[in-house]
Amino acid sequence: MKYKFDAPFNAVLLRYNEIGLKGGNRRMFENKLLANIRRKLEDVPSIDFYEDRGRFAIVHEDDSPFTSAEMDIINRELVKVFGIESFSPGFQIDSDWELIVETVERHFPLVYKEHMTGKTPDTKIPYRTRARRSYKKFPYMSREIEIQMAEILLSKYENLEINLSEPDLCVGIEIRDDSTFVYFETVRALGGLPVGSNDGMLALMSGGIDSPVACVKAMQRGSHVDYLTFHSHPYTSRDVLGKIGKLVNIVDEYQDKPGRYYACNLVEAQKMIRDRCIPKLRTVLYRRMMMRIATVVAHHVKCNALLTGESLGQVASQTVKNMDCINRSTDMLIVRPLVSFDKNETIEIARRIGTLDTSNIPAADSCTTFAPKKPATNANMTLIEKTELRLDMAAVIRLCLEDCVLIDSETMEEEAVPKLLELFDKHHAGNWPQSESEGK
Repeated sequence: MKYKFDAPFNAVLLRYNEIGLKGGNRRMFENKLLANIRRKLEDVPSIDFYEDRGRFAIVHEDDSPFTSAEMDIINRELVKVFGIESFSPGFQIDSDWELIVETVERHFPLVYKEHMTGKTPDTKIPYRTRARRSYKKFPYMSREIEIQMAEILLSKYENLEINLSEPDLCVGIEIRDDSTFVYFETVRALGGLPVGSNDGMLALMSGGIDSPVACVKAMQRGSHVDYLTFHSHPYTSRDVLGKIGKLVNIVDEYQDKPGRYYACNLVEAQKMIRDRCIPKLRTVLYRRMMMRIATVVAHHVKCNALLTGESLGQVASQTVKNMDCINRSTDMLIVRPLVSFDKNETIEIARRIGTLDTSNIPAADSCTTFAPKKPATNANMTLIEKTELRLDMAAVIRLCLEDCVLIDSETMEEEAVPKLLELFDKHHAGNWPQSESEGK
């Protein structure tokens, strides 16, 4: 928030944008948004929602003002809720002109003082009143409200200067049938759609900068995200699991509930690929193996898409041909929110969401294990499929799934997941032909 003074705010006015474009199912999106807000504000007792024709406000059940501690929680948490375009702490009062004027005049001196702090006495403050009147029986039109309020304030505060396009100080007044909201600040939020309003995704987390950003971008489109990471112990340290656990905890702040965090040891598959396949194809073959394993995990957690942080042309495996080869390893949709992002764009988002410092902690990437000196950048699908006939595909995927665990990202306690093997044996194990080595 811009203003540091304590004020007896008794309402927080909420605004959405994209949800307003929805048709007959808009109420579903609204209900999901309100449920996510309520979950985020579980430490604020007795919250309720004012609702009137697409406008919402957070209030106390007894209409009492929020305490300073409660406002701190509200301001900290609402900026992490997808679906909210902006919000304004303010005052919910009766729709009476004299009461509106009295409310503005009572609180405006503190707002004015905040704006003048550190400025010279002759500094001009760009100002406007922004009125919105949906209560058609109110005696003044929106434009008339703005003019009258400006006349009142300009006569008392000589440093105010009308600026309708870029005001530093804005008095907001929303007049509805049964209530009016008065506020002095609009806090920008994340926009998008509420998490849980779209199908869930399973993110392949690498521990780098990109994948946490991809998770947050998927959440912005309404998808709940679960997580799967791969490691290559003992060739790489398991310390990377702790790093990714920290990233999971940060990213989870932006969704409706914590995602499930799985870790799979890929080393048996990597050794088989190293020993039996063309070296330059290893990276693509690793990624195809990851997608197959991730598909099993996604079915287990009932996610309908896989999510990666891949960006076109960023590394050898992320050329158009290589990504096409990787796509063909699964019948599940692979979502790549960052596919056209410049690296600096991704870094800036990572900085904003709070993952950049953790992502920059050095840790071995599973894909670097036995990595070839010159990886293929334009893999041939026919060659890939022929090469994979050298692998005991079902057997090696089963070995990897046996070494897949569910991790509590807070305590880092691990739990075996035997249901993955049951699911694989029942629905996936027969998907691959017998390997050439087995046939011989």
